Amino acid sequence: MNCGEKIKEYINRAAFGYDLPGLAAGVYVGADSPLPCAGTDCEAVAGFMDFRERIPLRAEHVFHMASVSKLFVATGAMLLAERGLLDLEAPVCDSLPWFRMRDPRHREISALQLLTHTAGMPDVADYRWNAPETDGGALERYLRSDEVREATLLWSPREGRFCYSNLGYELLGALIAARAGRGFEEFMRESILRPLGMEDSTFLTFSRTPEGRAMDAHAAGSAEVARAALSIDALRDAGVCVPHGKDADKRIVREPFFPYNRAHGPSSTLTSNLRDMRRFGKAMLRGALLDSASHEKARKAYAVVPNNGERIGLAWFLREQNGCELCGHEGTDDGFRASFWICPELDLQITVVSNMSGAPVKKINKRLFELLVPPSGLAEAGKDAEGETFSRNA
Repeated sequence: MNCGEKIKEYINRAAFGYDLPGLAAGVYVGADSPLPCAGTDCEAVAGFMDFRERIPLRAEHVFHMASVSKLFVATGAMLLAERGLLDLEAPVCDSLPWFRMRDPRHREISALQLLTHTAGMPDVADYRWNAPETDGGALERYLRSDEVREATLLWSPREGRFCYSNLGYELLGALIAARAGRGFEEFMRESILRPLGMEDSTFLTFSRTPEGRAMDAHAAGSAEVARAALSIDALRDAGVCVPHGKDADKRIVREPFFPYNRAHGPSSTLTSNLRDMRRFGKAMLRGALLDSASHEKARKAYAVVPNNGERIGLAWFLREQNGCELCGHEGTDDGFRASFWICPELDLQITVVSNMSGAPVKKINKRLFELLVPPSGLAEAGKDAEGETFSRNA
């Protein structure tokens, strides 16, 4: 059994073993990788994009990527820095003079601190998936809201302590828009998604057509039309996976709302699929888009993540597995989980996504890595990963 067949066999077992409606994985290993499985380029899917209607999941189907979005935001910030349009260490308020918090220390916050979650920012209280805003002013309105203006920092930004903050990335999105001189989503599309050929990806979920491709926000029409386009059935017809959870009896059910609100676009609203994420992963492995100094700065460790010992770069989480350094991010929202990691020294990328709240995608991602690079080293690479215990109630 070759590497691709082993990956597909494992994904089928994991989808059943963890009782998931749908599970998809993309594994890419460059032809010049030192691994025996060099040249592997595999997509594996199992289950359904809509469990209730029993619509089979396909590799081209689109997932809500949740906080994996932050890797794109960081890439956008670095692009602006390279162009001399953004000073990562300057106070954010220099560019956004309207931004206010009750805590006067907010005037010290820099883009670098926001990118590394070391600004002491609190988190978002309510994403309001049940009442999404879709107009271009939604992000700034949120940042001017009482929730933000009355907030206090957890500690001084000067302390350099890690605390994960989606609010910090909303602020980064507004900063990117101000420095780029255009809307956040437009900048991300024109500077990252389009150059990489990520035609199935967008930060504007409501702009998707029944054919599954993202269209311009203005073409989506009125607010009523945009909100209707965010219904789970409308998105399903556009090729977007249905979000699922479990009821009190552990049965798979639909989540009541799709997790989208333009007010929280920078922290979480990218929708994409395996093929487009492979394009992004290759760009990060090959040093495309950004110069080598920017890639090095993005993957430098700035603080330790207290709960798991990982380190944080510029949005990139850094960890070690089987003697190798990996960089990536997890994504968690109602109805979806995403796990995206690259290993530059092995020219390897693994994406795992599921349309289920709480799906153990990081665990699955790590297991796939062990299929390719087991603890015993490269000599054992490509052999079966054994000993995993699945939980049907995961």
